[in-house]
Amino acid sequence: MNKILVVFLILGFYSCGEKQKAEKKTESLEIEKTVFKLKGFELLKDFEKNKAEFGTDTFELFGHSSEGGELKVFHNKIFDYVVYDFWLYGETGKLNYTYWAEKNGKLNFKLIKKLEYNYNKPFYENGYKTDSIIRYLSYSNSKVKLYDLNKTEIKESEKVQKTKLELESFFKDLTKEIEIIK
Repeated sequence: MNKILVVFLILGFYSCGEKQKAEKKTESLEIEKTVFKLKGFELLKDFEKNKAEFGTDTFELFGHSSEGGELKVFHNKIFDYVVYDFWLYGETGKLNYTYWAEKNGKLNFKLIKKLEYNYNKPFYENGYKTDSIIRYLSYSNSKVKLYDLNKTEIKESEKVQKTKLELESFFKDLTKEIEIIK
């Protein structure tokens, strides 16, 4: 009887070990899928879902707007991207530009979200109204594409190039004095 019990225990331990190995393989494949396959709007969804897992560095931005601003850099060793989240505040509006970039030491953008809030009068006056504009710039494959709030592509090449230049210049101008560890 004791021998049968020992055999069952050994078989049980062996099968649990095999199951754990299989689960680890599945988990690593799932992480690879998440880390290396994301493009465009998938990055936005992935970041929203996993934001709590990212470490954050915050930098104050002085001299770029009347009411100040900040940059938050979100990073995590597991994910192959870094997120740069800029906020600039002014009397008649605020800007929120969010950049998803590869974490390979080079600054290769994958997606940029441009969110602008415009006020009809200064925020400190009673009854001001807010209007907002959202644009997305996607660097999928070799072509840069511009999208509106509804994620509908804007195909006007002049508007795409103007937005691309504006957002890339903004990033370079605001980060040139900041030591960011990528």
